[in-house]
Amino acid sequence: MSKGQMKFGIAVPNFGMYANKDSILKIAKIAEDLGFDSIWVSDHIVIPESHQGFGNVFYEPLVTLSYIASLTTRIHLGTSVIILPYRNPLVLAKMLSTLDVISDGRLILGVGAGWLKEEFQALGASYEKRGSITDEYIKVLKELWTKEKPRLAGRYIKFSDINFLPKPVQKPHPLILVGGNSRIAIRRAVNLGNGWHAVGLTPDEIKEKVKYLNELLEERKNTKSDFIISLRKNLQIKGISGKKLKNTDERETLRGVPEKIVEGIEYYRDAGVSHLIFHVLSGSMEGVLETMKVFSREIRPALKL
Repeated sequence: MSKGQMKFGIAVPNFGMYANKDSILKIAKIAEDLGFDSIWVSDHIVIPESHQGFGNVFYEPLVTLSYIASLTTRIHLGTSVIILPYRNPLVLAKMLSTLDVISDGRLILGVGAGWLKEEFQALGASYEKRGSITDEYIKVLKELWTKEKPRLAGRYIKFSDINFLPKPVQKPHPLILVGGNSRIAIRRAVNLGNGWHAVGLTPDEIKEKVKYLNELLEERKNTKSDFIISLRKNLQIKGISGKKLKNTDERETLRGVPEKIVEGIEYYRDAGVSHLIFHVLSGSMEGVLETMKVFSREIRPALKL
């Protein structure tokens, strides 16, 4: 999936109010039918008592995507984002390459270093070293996916004289988008990824961070046109049944009447976003589905992209 024309995705509810099998599958299949480019899942393993805003139910992301992959044929399958320091990278690499094979090359891998300290503690993972672990684990994934005889002597992982199959369908490997809004995350994206995956930023914030990102790309002599900038952002259309639209601040670029949302998406396009992922806000499943339909049938055709 190259940068090209702006692409649009939907975050499926593997956590929160609608976290159940039927809702996840219904949203995924309707997203494919409506022509969305991608669907995305989030990642947490355990939810500390101090962070109950997620809800207690959180479906494992790769199992969820594998289920969706078996019941769809075209839509790309994204992670927003897999927290690398939680997992053994060899096991993760095998799960991801298998998913890419069984989905006929539809995986988009968003990765991140994580932020929830209590979760790291529960899982026995190092919170303090999560940044350097993330860097090394990205290298592990690439080594296993691209080398006939993979080997690596890292700070945290060492292996040699092993075989690793199946390799991913996508060559040299699935797109790796590095998540996080910090400068450290942007540097990691430029140094180790194929793109940057931001969350919740305004067009002006995106523009400012893209300026820094482009400076890094120029230093590394990377091709800007090949680098993907993706953003996950709340979407709520005024007038859709369900949750009442409250007064929103200026950060909520994509909450309001369709005309405002069209304008907001074009602002994001001008700021450099090439893949926009919607987290749909609604008080009912019917509202979520209706929002997706209105976007597909009214808002997307009105965009000047």
